[in-house]
Amino acid sequence: MYPELFRIPIFGLPVKSYGFMLMIGFLTAIWLSMRRAERVKADPDLVLNIGFVSLLCGVGGARTFYVAHYWQSQFAFLPNPLWSAVNITAGGLEFYGGLLCAIAGASVYLLIRRASWRMYMDIVAPSVMWGLAFGRAGCFLNGCCWGGLCVDAQNHAALPWAIRFPYGSPAFVRQWENRQVTAPAELVFVSPASGEAYPIPRDLLDMSPEEREGPQQRLADLREALDKAKQKNPNDPATRKTESQVAALDATVRSLKNRLAPLQGAQRFPSRVDPSRRITVSELEDLAAAHPSRPVHPTQLYGILNAFLLSWVLSLLFYRRKRHGLVIAMMMVLYPITRILEEFVRVDNPHDSFGLTISQAVSLGVFALGVAVLVILYRSLPLRSPRAVRFTLPEPHAKS
Repeated sequence: MYPELFRIPIFGLPVKSYGFMLMIGFLTAIWLSMRRAERVKADPDLVLNIGFVSLLCGVGGARTFYVAHYWQSQFAFLPNPLWSAVNITAGGLEFYGGLLCAIAGASVYLLIRRASWRMYMDIVAPSVMWGLAFGRAGCFLNGCCWGGLCVDAQNHAALPWAIRFPYGSPAFVRQWENRQVTAPAELVFVSPASGEAYPIPRDLLDMSPEEREGPQQRLADLREALDKAKQKNPNDPATRKTESQVAALDATVRSLKNRLAPLQGAQRFPSRVDPSRRITVSELEDLAAAHPSRPVHPTQLYGILNAFLLSWVLSLLFYRRKRHGLVIAMMMVLYPITRILEEFVRVDNPHDSFGLTISQAVSLGVFALGVAVLVILYRSLPLRSPRAVRFTLPEPHAKS
């Protein structure tokens, strides 16, 4: 589990694993689609445009679907729920929301360009599954979309490929909530307000000393500079500017103290190495490393294999099809079947849609739509789309 791949040197900006894998999947999927378009004499630039339209619509749709699905449990109670809803950097995307909105956006674009929907959607369909495989790799690195317990009667891993996620991961937290895993007392924080016990968040253990203590030190230095400035010239504009900086940083430090409360509470415990002193953060990190989740199914890896397999099957079908629109229709039929099966193994999604997960419910709808498209293709439409015209490069202008 590596939610953060690395930080950009000098700037210190984090590169998130999920976003990075999405970028790799998108770029390679577009490249493969353009190659496919060239081989069948379609317009590769049009495919490129479809990709960017789908990217914008897909990300917006995936976020909207996620927010609508989890509004009551994750957003409604927040101080600023609307900002949290649009803050995509915090994570939270649903594949089906992205897929459906991307298809809608691409369809509108093709309609405006008067291009063949059937031919170009066939071209991009295998790449959709290709991109999904990289998205599932991002899920694996991020630790989301985890599977159910994979243990035998002796509580050992039931399959050789069962995996354990580290302490503080979403899988660990869910198992803690379901009383399937325990944690040492040092890593359990009891809220003074509610009395609720929960594991210390992983990100607090991963913070560097600079992140934990740096703001407090900067505030002390800034206050010292402000005292000197007031003694020298209290009415100077620079002094008033420093006052506002102190106020802003003071609010940041108070917020950080509240956030660090679980970690500070844990440091009141005696050290297991030397009981005469308190436990250190590094010792807490070692303690957390010794308490991962119980073995679970690597559903993200199942999803990767499934997506690559579907991409390969759809690619073979593309070059052997005799009817335009067949590839996109088969994608809409085959993927929902595999997704329904995958959801039986995953445990991160609640069964809140008529006893099914939201993805299973949407899969049934997409499957029915795919079947309807197949029926229309074979009963009402010609083999080739009338708008499927051969693309030729424009002739260069003659020099005068």
